[in-house]
Amino acid sequence: MSTTIITLLILAAAILGGLAFYAGKLLLQLKVQQTEIKNKLNQRNSRLEESIRTISQAMQEEQCEVGEGALRISVLLDHVSDATQAQYPKKYPSIHALNDKIKHLAILEERKKLPKKERMRQDFERMKAEAEYKDLVLAEAKKLSNFVAPRA
Repeated sequence: MSTTIITLLILAAAILGGLAFYAGKLLLQLKVQQTEIKNKLNQRNSRLEESIRTISQAMQEEQCEVGEGALRISVLLDHVSDATQAQYPKKYPSIHALNDKIKHLAILEERKKLPKKERMRQDFERMKAEAEYKDLVLAEAKKLSNFVAPRA
């Protein structure tokens, strides 16, 4: 074999070795990134789970109104990142139904701006919906007292 061919083979082997090393380095970086993302997601879910359990407990101890708890829990469940997220409205239908009935009502500053008559009408609408769903929502809140989202 001529020295030119040997030189080209060595050069090709060096290039392939360099590319293989670079590919391995990129795969390692990807694995580290995926692990970091998974850890952050698990931390986020842990905070959401704790909030769901706290609100559920507060509802059961009557420290939080049923309507407010349903509103908050529905939003938190929507933000939990797991494979069963889409099933939460089916698993906790009363919480989601109450949320759907009262989520359009004004709150905070928006509520303060309403005329007294409209505030009273909205309060009545909210209390009526809460009374309708109270027992069912509290039963679901009891289940949520031990809520843990499935881990990835």
